[in-house]
Amino acid sequence: MKDNGPKGTQATIVDVAREAGVSRATASRALGGYGYAGSEARNRVLDAAKRLGYQPNLLARSMVTGRSKMIGVVVADIENLYFARAIRAITDTARAKGFGVVLATTDEDIDLEREAVRVLLANRVDGLIVSPTSSIEVDHLVAAKGMDCPLVLLDRRVPALDADTFAVDNFRAAHQAVSSLISQKHRRIALASNAPSHGEQQFLISSVRERIDGYRAALHEAEIQVDPELIILGGWDTENLARQLHQLCQSTDRPTAFLATDSSVGLVLLKVLRELDLAIPDQVSLICFDDADWTTAVTPSVTVVSQPIRNLAKAATEELIGRMQGKTTGAGKETLLPAILIERNSVSSAFVKPPAENTSLDVTIRGQLDIL
Repeated sequence: MKDNGPKGTQATIVDVAREAGVSRATASRALGGYGYAGSEARNRVLDAAKRLGYQPNLLARSMVTGRSKMIGVVVADIENLYFARAIRAITDTARAKGFGVVLATTDEDIDLEREAVRVLLANRVDGLIVSPTSSIEVDHLVAAKGMDCPLVLLDRRVPALDADTFAVDNFRAAHQAVSSLISQKHRRIALASNAPSHGEQQFLISSVRERIDGYRAALHEAEIQVDPELIILGGWDTENLARQLHQLCQSTDRPTAFLATDSSVGLVLLKVLRELDLAIPDQVSLICFDDADWTTAVTPSVTVVSQPIRNLAKAATEELIGRMQGKTTGAGKETLLPAILIERNSVSSAFVKPPAENTSLDVTIRGQLDIL
């Protein structure tokens, strides 16, 4: 390898062109994959770049070609099981098609989401996959579409935005889960979520709102009055969620069953039930969204609503790439995939009362619960 100057100095495209014996313009076309460069010249340029350890300036290339080969992904929380699995599927799918991924997280903060979208657009990503924090405040997403940046929504719906949307049929999933509890004679069924409560349902993220709607509809169809006190919203505050659950489970008319809207909420609920010495399923039945690993590591194993996360994220990424490459055109479309209720051992009839020994939790999960 030739000496490129002072130690640590990165080779430039001028160095590559000189090494290959071609003009800078030819070297740029060969390395950028645009315009015309003869096969012999292209091979000389690629060989020279390899020898010199040349690393392309992706931002500069995107300014010339209009393409960065990068996808921007904006999600709420990478520690959330759902989004962690989605990110893996997005990354795998993008890489297989020659694209990289730039990730930003929002912690469900709309200002952070706006800033993330702004930075990604400034860095010329070819398209965006977003799980929006709000169904109402979407001006930044509208602006992104106005800049001809293809946009796909993942997990959450925004009716006012004409964008491809890939989500789970949350209404049907929650309806099925609650109906299964009703079939076991439960009437005091609570729903627990860590979403914020703004006093008006339209401000909830769409996935939570749809699960609450499905919960309400199942109760209504069974002629069970919906008790607002049984809908627990933690406001993205785990300690607040735990306090509310403690208070509810200690009431004289406590619920006989719970639907947890995600696996992290399920863990908080399990910890509360253990602290109050309430056995599952003899004293409290439980169904949890997300088929997390811990749901089969506890005793009894937990009945779950399993979501097709990988299939959903893969389809969203493929649709976005199709839009970016001009293979897909026209108005945005909505794709809803069904969730599956996997019945295990955390649900029993509301009339079964005697608690069994050591049925609350298996020791394999205690360490995880203790850190909450």
